[in-house]
Amino acid sequence: MNHHRDSRDAANQLPLLRRRNVTRSSTPPLPLLLVALSSSAMMIIHRTTPRYCCCDAFPAPRWPSLLVSPAAARIADAAITRRPRRSSPPSSSCAWSRRGGRRRRHSSLPPVVDAAMGSSGSSSSSVPPPPESGVRRRDGEGEIHYLRPYLRQLLLLCRPMNFPVVALFHVLGANQAIHLWMRSTTTMASSSSSSSSSSPRLLLSLLADPSMLVVLLSLLLVTSTSMVTNDYYDARDGVDMPDDADHPLAKAASRTGVGGGKDGDDDDDRGVVVPMSIAKVFDSYLYAALLLSSAFVPGAMSRLMVLGGAIVTYLYTVHLKPKTWIKNASCAGLVAISPLTSGLAAWHVLCDVTRPFHSLAVVVDGGGGDGGGGGHIPWFRLFQSPMSSLVLSLFAGMMGREILMDIADSEGDARAGIETVPVKYGRGVASGIAFGCSVMSAISACGASLMPWIGSIGGGIIIEQRHNDMSGYIASLAALAVSSKVRNVLLSVAGSGMLLRRTYGVWRTNGEDVKLVHRAVEESLISVVLVLASFL
Repeated sequence: MNHHRDSRDAANQLPLLRRRNVTRSSTPPLPLLLVALSSSAMMIIHRTTPRYCCCDAFPAPRWPSLLVSPAAARIADAAITRRPRRSSPPSSSCAWSRRGGRRRRHSSLPPVVDAAMGSSGSSSSSVPPPPESGVRRRDGEGEIHYLRPYLRQLLLLCRPMNFPVVALFHVLGANQAIHLWMRSTTTMASSSSSSSSSSPRLLLSLLADPSMLVVLLSLLLVTSTSMVTNDYYDARDGVDMPDDADHPLAKAASRTGVGGGKDGDDDDDRGVVVPMSIAKVFDSYLYAALLLSSAFVPGAMSRLMVLGGAIVTYLYTVHLKPKTWIKNASCAGLVAISPLTSGLAAWHVLCDVTRPFHSLAVVVDGGGGDGGGGGHIPWFRLFQSPMSSLVLSLFAGMMGREILMDIADSEGDARAGIETVPVKYGRGVASGIAFGCSVMSAISACGASLMPWIGSIGGGIIIEQRHNDMSGYIASLAALAVSSKVRNVLLSVAGSGMLLRRTYGVWRTNGEDVKLVHRAVEESLISVVLVLASFL
């Protein structure tokens, strides 16, 4: 009797034990649940992110294809795939996913194409091509690539040789802001010598401020995005690229062919070929970093200038470059506002009395600093300062340099149908305009360096006479020769003279000597550096 009762009790407890086991096993541990959720999220992004957007400029980037390793993609695919329906045979290895409201086959892992390894996927795991209506095959973007193997070539596309010039623009703007700020404030020290001696310390402290470092980063990103975007569209449209055989995008465009084909994925004897899709996605990353850094730029005006520069570089090649005069003016304007952007940002930082470097020499004179960096910009003093001469000299000089570059590229622009100044008006007219812009730049630079001398002549130049002998005169002349006034005059005259000499030679030959034009473009950078140094 007891035996039957024990057997019935065991039979009654069996469903309860099964129910407990099922309940216990159906709740996975928390780490496994997090892994499953993250894998599902990655796969959903991978399946739902469109490969191409309606804009021809930049597609929506495929983040998992570029940033997720093949093993992570395999795990994500295995976590999100569903079993086939009962109507399908049990041995079927097909996986079904839902995208856009209808069922489509998808593979477990898309093939990974690398320039050195080739395709690592099998024929059964190939990705079906997207619909023809949404594909632009002229860019050769049907392949999947990773950014890491092409980082060196992509960084070269940013033109790192221009970064020192951009840094010099930044230093000049901060220096001019300090001089303008000192003239607009009252000094704590009784003598002017202590204020002048603290100016270099104040400049170094200002340049090391995190806000000013963000401004420098934004200027570098504006320069990089302009170079990469211009190179991408030139290579895609076949403009200016065929003459540069060592350019990675030129080799990709030559393999792709203008108007169709795919990227070359192999290396050649001259370097690594950067796929067009990689250059486009890298440029989108640069723009994302630029927009992020612009949010931390101090001052409303300087922030607007950074955002305006980003918009101009984005629209330059497609919309602004075909315009005859707007193309040159936009490039020259971007360069000219660089020191002005840094100067306005530096003024905003200097007016913040909570900064630690305010104890060096000066305090704000009642009209602007409220502890929050809300100092008003003295626009009248700004237009009277050397900053205005610097902006005008840079704009005129870069305008002439852009026209010289158009003269050198006039044949490629004519084939592409781009009406630049030499294409529309002729090389002779373009060379004359470039020479006129160089004259304006020289007048502005030399005039700014001669203004202190004009003031000294009006007030009378006094050379100290020591003991009424020749040694006193020699010592006074030596002190005058090493002064900043003489140095600035010599630098401005040397830089302007070099620029005028080359542009005058191009004008005399009506722009027909291509080698002379290229030499003038190359030496214009040296002349610009000398002119910029005269404003320090």
